[in-house]
Amino acid sequence: MTTRRINLLPPERAERRRARQLTTSIAAAGVVLVILLALVFVAEIFRLNGQKHSLSTQQATNASLQSQVATLSQFQQLETQLQQKTTLLKNVTQDEVRWSVILADVSLVIPTDTWLTNLTATETVNTGTQAAPGAGAVNQPLGTIQLTGVTFSHLDVAKWLTRLAGVDAFTNTYLSISSKSVIGATNVVNFSSSVELSDQAFRRNQRGADRTP
Repeated sequence: MTTRRINLLPPERAERRRARQLTTSIAAAGVVLVILLALVFVAEIFRLNGQKHSLSTQQATNASLQSQVATLSQFQQLETQLQQKTTLLKNVTQDEVRWSVILADVSLVIPTDTWLTNLTATETVNTGTQAAPGAGAVNQPLGTIQLTGVTFSHLDVAKWLTRLAGVDAFTNTYLSISSKSVIGATNVVNFSSSVELSDQAFRRNQRGADRTP
């Protein structure tokens, strides 16, 4: 035997039931959505607080670094002053004649069988003058050195002059006197020579001549 169920309730009641079920489902979905939004909001609050903490930490670090920079700025000022002084000293001394180097060059080229009895050095203040129009430029030497001495032969005098001419800072090597003489029982030759200073005598043209304050 089969049983057949017959619904005697009016159809409006079933419609209301379905409407209530739909409303309940929508309300439950809304509650879930609100809970999810609340969770997202709380998470964002935590993240924002973390970012604020990181920002505060970074600001404190920046303030510390700025304080260190302010402390070290004096060293930057000292370095700038040193560079300015170095540049000024270089500009002032680049046209300086280094007489210590000149005398060292003389001592290096003098032969062992020759000795000097007098050395007179002069430096020209004006290193160059302009001649009258049409006559061309007349360059004065930076200075001159007069050297007198004694050796044993005229050949030794020639060797002395050759060595003087080989010094870069010297030019126009000139012999004024070369005469025989006697010292005790030894025949000697007295000589008087001179050289002019070239541009190589300037500090700026010499190797390792930079000066620092």
